[in-house]
Amino acid sequence: MAIEKVNQLYKHGFRLYEEQIATYIKENYSGISKIEFSPIFVDGDGRFTMRTVNVVPVIYDEEGNKAYLGRKVESVHHVTYGIGADLTLQFDSFGNEIIELVGQEGVIDVSNYDELPDKAIRKEDKGLDDNMNTLIKYNKLKNVKKSSQGSPKIDITYNLEIKKGEHWKWH
Repeated sequence: MAIEKVNQLYKHGFRLYEEQIATYIKENYSGISKIEFSPIFVDGDGRFTMRTVNVVPVIYDEEGNKAYLGRKVESVHHVTYGIGADLTLQFDSFGNEIIELVGQEGVIDVSNYDELPDKAIRKEDKGLDDNMNTLIKYNKLKNVKKSSQGSPKIDITYNLEIKKGEHWKWH
């Protein structure tokens, strides 16, 4: 498979995945001023070592504190954000993209969408909630709480740059 085609799949899939993460935080947490995403990190060759493809969501509270999702906080480990978590990326036998996100009703095919469809917007996300609760508990984020008011004026920066390397070494 041509690397350009694979990279296009990564960009398309991660654009929707980043939007899903950002939308959940925007709609369910108050006190957030900004969300940005790391580049898409590709690690491993997929032949002799397992290939991982991940992003790092970065959350800023209204006081300017910055926290990374998917990283160890004190002694608490959290899941990473990428392929194998709530995102599946592959090609069918005809070379067409298959992009699946985990949503409220299970796995949702979003291959034919450029923007996150309503059916893929999550109302609950236990893994993300656990991660946010840890960041709040250890004061990495201040005056942030789970709230139906959300953070409607949040600034969101998506990042579709692809880089080789380990996501956990970023920033």
